[in-house]
Amino acid sequence: MATGTVVGIVLQLASCGLVALACGDLLLQGADLIPKRKVALAMREHPAGMPFRTVWAGGPERALAALCGFVLFSAGLMVLHVITGGFIFDSTLAVPAIAAVVLFFWVRQRLAPRPPGSANAVLLLVLLAVVLVLIYALPAFASGSSVRTGDPPWHFGWTEQILGGDPLPTGPAPEFARNAYPWGLHATMASMVRLVPGTDPLIAFETLHLVLIAAIPLAAACITRRVWPAAGWPAAAATSLIGGFGWIPAREPVFITSPGDSSFGADLVVASPNSVYELFPSANPREIGLVVLACAAMLFFLGVQSGERRAQWLAGAVAGAAGLVSVPMFMSAIVWIAAASLVRRDVRFFGRTMGAALLVFGVWAVPVAIDQVRFGGFVNITPRLGMEWPLPTALASWGLLLPLALVGMVLVIKKAPRDGSMLLGLIAGTSFLLLLAIARGRFDWSLAGNATLLHQGRVWPPAHLLGGVLAGVAIAHLLASMRRALAAVTSAVLLVVGAASPVLASIALTKIMEERRAGFIYSDPDIRGGDSFVQRASDVLSPDDVVLVTGSDDLAFLLFQFSGARLARFDDPRVERNDLRIRYQDPAEEWDAKMAAGGFEPDLVALEVEEAGSFAGGRPLVLGVYEGATWALYRTPDQPRRP
Repeated sequence: MATGTVVGIVLQLASCGLVALACGDLLLQGADLIPKRKVALAMREHPAGMPFRTVWAGGPERALAALCGFVLFSAGLMVLHVITGGFIFDSTLAVPAIAAVVLFFWVRQRLAPRPPGSANAVLLLVLLAVVLVLIYALPAFASGSSVRTGDPPWHFGWTEQILGGDPLPTGPAPEFARNAYPWGLHATMASMVRLVPGTDPLIAFETLHLVLIAAIPLAAACITRRVWPAAGWPAAAATSLIGGFGWIPAREPVFITSPGDSSFGADLVVASPNSVYELFPSANPREIGLVVLACAAMLFFLGVQSGERRAQWLAGAVAGAAGLVSVPMFMSAIVWIAAASLVRRDVRFFGRTMGAALLVFGVWAVPVAIDQVRFGGFVNITPRLGMEWPLPTALASWGLLLPLALVGMVLVIKKAPRDGSMLLGLIAGTSFLLLLAIARGRFDWSLAGNATLLHQGRVWPPAHLLGGVLAGVAIAHLLASMRRALAAVTSAVLLVVGAASPVLASIALTKIMEERRAGFIYSDPDIRGGDSFVQRASDVLSPDDVVLVTGSDDLAFLLFQFSGARLARFDDPRVERNDLRIRYQDPAEEWDAKMAAGGFEPDLVALEVEEAGSFAGGRPLVLGVYEGATWALYRTPDQPRRP
């Protein structure tokens, strides 16, 4: 990985992490889940005589809330960005200034410090972090970039558009561009870029991958601690390290990057029902939304256990924020709220959490619903849904996690009937969603062009997270019943057997990424090199420009990714119509008609130097290399040069 990228990642982790901690703490304190410093000291000195309740968010909960706090902070910035016509993210000073105000209020609140961990806890944290980095992050550092083609290119372009001053990220099509994708991820990436000048969405994507490696096991630990306090560490390890048994027949490093080519059931393959494989790069909205959903679940527990109504309102707001990142995760959030309310027979809990969730989600969903009516409804832009395995195959991919989860469920039912009831409600809700997803696949429900909402691939991540929670309970109970030496041996065996598959997958993925196969192209000098035409042209282009690229649609889409520019013409050989994935019927048909008539008039033209000649006597704005040829970017003769 290039030095500049590493430096950018470190700076984003530091600066955005500080703002995230402030946002998370302020949210928790607003819900009265963190005591003020004086209260905490009084409780420490007179624990028996204080009239204060004892249910507070601890260090892990505050760390998880930090990530969700940053997502809500970014969503708030996005709302201001829309209201101001695109000013907030277009400005280099607005986001740092607002972040400084947040930090000021955080310091002024004088909140209780995070409780110090024991020496054993610190040692476990270091060991787990080292293992996770070696397995899931090392391929990226060895190969140069963790980002893969697929959806990330669209997220790059959409983020560049709001960074370039567009109020909303609309897409690469000029004039008729309409986008119905949630902008939570793009707002988060834009906030990260603006907080660290000199970085870009590609670096933000790399940073988010590292955050997810830590956040997903942390999310499992935080939920588990509300039900079985001693099981946090085992739950984190189970969620992030237990793969399937595909390594036994494989007998060599293997990682399959296309689920349709899977050779070992659902093991050793991306997008598996065993979400341990989703910790491999690159970061996706589904996984980020999963972490936000888990934070909402943690707040469900804290709100009920503490009796704080404000905590329940906050839980609902965080559930709504999950929908701003990933709509399928919002569906899980709705079901979880309903299931938890039914289990507790608490209508007021349902009203508070669901009301707040719909209010936050509606910030994005209401305008999209209005556009759906205005522009003729949604277009199905998914040519083919992802792989869905039979239920036995999917569950078998969990490996050791499945029997451990079953044991954990029995323990929760028997030994934690009160606090465990809500967890069982979440499990029941997820099981209901999974059955709906299976039925959708069996009966081929199109859901008005939104079949991905009930695709199994969107339900398995929450199911796997809850499976990790239950497995953590089982492991904690097992180890507590053993002598120390035997518990250490048992832990080592579980780790070796469970992590064998991710380790082999990591080795194989490193080779794939180093050879730039399967879409891992972003370390290629054609994209990030000093002579790269993509990089040089993107520095000149903006979302206001319409560019025509002659002879390479791949290059055209790269220019959109790194500048947000619109494309005068584009042809995706995988689809017959609506090549730029316009989400609404009427604009999609208008764009198709425009393409049939020859496309849009460009502001700029990119072409190979050998074919350029003198291009109407003009001088190129930039020259650069792409796929071994020299390319030039020209402004069309009837377009004035920018000052």
